[in-house]
Amino acid sequence: MTKIRFNPRPNALLNMRRAILAASMTAAVGTAPSQALSDPDIAMNRAPSGHYLVPVTINGDGPYEFIIDTGASHTAVASAVAERYGFVSQWEHYDEVQALTTRFDAEFFDLPNVGHAGREPASLTSVIIPVEDGHPIPVAGLLGADAIGSTRYALNFVTGTLQLNAEPPLRIDGRVSNSGLLIGTVGMRRDFRTIHVMLDSGSARSIANRALVRMVGSRRMGLRLGTVAGIDGREEEEVDTLLVRDLRLGALCFPALQALEGELDIFRHLGWQDEPAMIIGMDVLQFGRVIVDREAGAFEVAAAGDRFNCG
Repeated sequence: MTKIRFNPRPNALLNMRRAILAASMTAAVGTAPSQALSDPDIAMNRAPSGHYLVPVTINGDGPYEFIIDTGASHTAVASAVAERYGFVSQWEHYDEVQALTTRFDAEFFDLPNVGHAGREPASLTSVIIPVEDGHPIPVAGLLGADAIGSTRYALNFVTGTLQLNAEPPLRIDGRVSNSGLLIGTVGMRRDFRTIHVMLDSGSARSIANRALVRMVGSRRMGLRLGTVAGIDGREEEEVDTLLVRDLRLGALCFPALQALEGELDIFRHLGWQDEPAMIIGMDVLQFGRVIVDREAGAFEVAAAGDRFNCG
């Protein structure tokens, strides 16, 4: 295959989820979850960027902090961390990775004995995120669907807990793709067009494509200049934002949501380049509880409190 060299900017890891790994990989690696342990509740720590972090051990070392990432089918690790466990970049084991903004070739490495509360340590084939020598590493990587130790789990972003072996969803608000991504639709009051969405806890902000901008822009919704923040909370760049009104995602209802505007490659990858679509980030998910049943291939989005509950 044609190799796409990925040359990260100095702050690539600080903003790695938006710029690097966002969705599914075409690599033929296993996705079966490991055996769950007796304690099903995992405490998640919230970063200043709005992401949630899970402490992870590697070969008994750590804990390392990984971002819990519903938008990543596979776990990714910073190259500087992988090198501590024998990774050497030789471009012998690589495949194509679909990112938010592009496709690129990435190397893979079998991390030894990866574990966290609720997951028995086991080797895990991980995507390598390149990091420049000497660059600080605010997080060790991204915890994808392959690292969650249960076929059924619930993410409560209000209480900051990941529950394994959760009760089945009571309502189907979307489907779990073959690669573990959470794909659904949202509704907007007084508009009956379908808006496709992917739930992405690795994205701090929700992102609307141009087809959605054109749809709501005709109703004089507001566009203004906003900023994108990295994982460390620093501002990265200025982008247009779109005011979306009366948004409903499962049992979560928002009277108004200021989403970023971006024509991302992931929209093309999902076949949504000409249809209204959004990446639903932590600015929305922080108020909800997402119950995922991978065996049934479905998920539910519930309000994790009175605020923004559709009622």
